[in-house]
Amino acid sequence: MVSQPVQPVVDDPREAALRERVKAGYQLEDPTEMTPRYHDVLVNTMHIAADLEVVTLPTYSPAIRTAPTLEDKIAIASACQDELGHAQVIYRLLEEFGYDTQYFLFERDPHEWRTFQMLEFPHEDYIESVVSMCYGDRAGYITTVDLEENCSFAPFARSLRKVNFEETFHVAHGERWVKFFWNLNERSRERVQESVDFYFPLCAAWFGVPDEMKKRTDQLAYKIRGASNDQMRQKWLSQVVPFSESVGIRVPAHFDEDSGHFVLDYEPPIHLDEQTRTWDYDRRISWAEQFRIWKTGSRHKVPSISRLHHEAWGADLW
Repeated sequence: MVSQPVQPVVDDPREAALRERVKAGYQLEDPTEMTPRYHDVLVNTMHIAADLEVVTLPTYSPAIRTAPTLEDKIAIASACQDELGHAQVIYRLLEEFGYDTQYFLFERDPHEWRTFQMLEFPHEDYIESVVSMCYGDRAGYITTVDLEENCSFAPFARSLRKVNFEETFHVAHGERWVKFFWNLNERSRERVQESVDFYFPLCAAWFGVPDEMKKRTDQLAYKIRGASNDQMRQKWLSQVVPFSESVGIRVPAHFDEDSGHFVLDYEPPIHLDEQTRTWDYDRRISWAEQFRIWKTGSRHKVPSISRLHHEAWGADLW
């Protein structure tokens, strides 16, 4: 069973009544309480969350091979174990809605997986992994904290307590080692900056389109989420920009005194050369092209998921 794209809210008295109940703070405990529309929005949200957790495995695995010490290998492997555990939590919830975990994980066409561009590029080395944890895991953490604090389906909200507790360690690990490699030597500092240059726009795009372009607002209407795309992106910027400035890392964003908000120094979407992993800030692409890229995925998406399906993991990592 694979969830279908969610359609706009329709005028239905039952749906409107449920939206009012959850807006007032009511939390559902059982699928039988759901209207068809609420069911579809919730399952779609959990489906994407599960896919995002699993694709971290092929993303991080190259860094396990290239990590400089055994302790570093263990740290990356532990993060992968955490992410798979997070996925397992969501699988158990999805089974209540008719999902088959075996099919979902091992038999589904890789093209059908719902992934975000930020998680589709295998890490080239350990420094890239810690940068990803510092900036990327923080983006994911902001999203899942919002779900834990606001989701009107109580079992999903409760399941995220452990997820978010573990994600705080990933972010802290990333911060610590980004600072370490920034101060280690000139080459490692350059590598940190290269990795941030690549990941920053990907992380900023994690939260989706600007609010004025958002056509589907059902997650907010049914209180699956509590914050909008721009609100969560602003929260992320308010954390990563001061952190970067305190270390000395250059990022394409700053605090705007006039608006009182953090702003990007470029207007998305912009062109990414996947081969060189470089962004062209002067070459904007259309939103239609950006949507196509997000839907299709990078050149790594299908091979990475196919590897999950077919490869015997283990010895080559150590």
